[in-house]
Parts: sequence; structure tokens; C-alpha cells
Amino acid sequence: MLAFQAGDESAFDSLVKEYQNAAFAMLRRILGPHAMVEDLAQEAFIRVYRAKSRYRPAGKFTTFLYRITYNLALNRVRDDGRHRLLSLPQSPEGEPMPLPDPKAEKPWKAPNRANWADHVAQALQALPRNQRSALVFQHYDGLDLVEIGHILDVPPPAVKSLLHRARENMRALLQPLKDAEQDE
Repeated sequence: MLAFQAGDESAFDSLVKEYQNAAFAMLRRILGPHAMVEDLAQEAFIRVYRAKSRYRPAGKFTTFLYRITYNLALNRVRDDGRHRLLSLPQSPEGEPMPLPDPKAEKPWKAPNRANWADHVAQALQALPRNQRSALVFQHYDGLDLVEIGHILDVPPPAVKSLLHRARENMRALLQPLKDAEQDE
């Protein structure tokens, strides 16, 4: 980014190549299979380009990029009139599909059985937006509390609290499925 600031236009191309997958993946994990993910990732880089003169290397470039990308995701949610970044998965008919009932037929015995990655993804979607975001940034992107705090615009102790609540909620959502599996 500093080379781009100094006038090297090819440095911006390098930034896009190096970080486009990270921006896309972060948006996908936050928004889910939203049709606008690709457009929002492109918009994030347009904003990075426009912020060339204002960029200050106070932290990692990824923190700067993720903050822009996260704000775009929040704006999309606000524009869509949603209260949560992710909704439950939808059937081909567009009907919401709830989390699996642990008392129902065991998902691993069904013909199209869901795996644990699916259960975790569904539980992650059920978390409140701020908890989900903090957990995604730490677990998938490897960011520390300070970096997550910059992106979410909260102090590190608040990030720590969000992560704790997110893990507790994930445990509460997944434990019945785990218990049901062990009863098998």
C-alpha cells in the first residue's frame, strides 16, 4: 500500500491479487451466500484505491481492508433492511430451513446427511452479528483482539467478551447434536 501511495500503480494490482480472496472470503462468512458478495469485495478495493492519500500504516493492511469491507457488509445489511447479517439457509423454494432438531432423525443417518461443518456453519449463522463477526475474524482470519477491535470499532476487552459469548452460544447450539451423536 505504501508503494501504491508513492505512485506505483502496479502495486495496487498486487494488493488486489494478494488480498481479493481474503476480502471475498470474509464477506462470504459474514453475509453468507449473498448475491452481492462479489460486488462488495470489488467495492472494498475501489474504496482502498480512493483512500490512497488518507492511508496511514498504523497497523496491518488487512485490518484496514477488513474495516472497509466490514463497513460495506453492514451497509448492505442496513440497505436490505435486515437485522442480522446471515439468515438461516433457504430451500430451493426460498423457504428458511431451521437448525436441525437434535431429537429428530439423526442427520448422519439421513440419505443426504449433513456433516459437522454444516452444523457449525448453521450455528454460526444463528449467532448475533457482532458475535459472529468477532468469531469469524479470530478463527478464520487469525486476527488478534486489537485488530478485531479496530474493525468492529470496540475496545479489546469488549472483543474478548464477544468471543466468549459467541463460543458459549455455539456450544449451546451444538452440544445437543453432539450429545445425540454420542447416544448413538
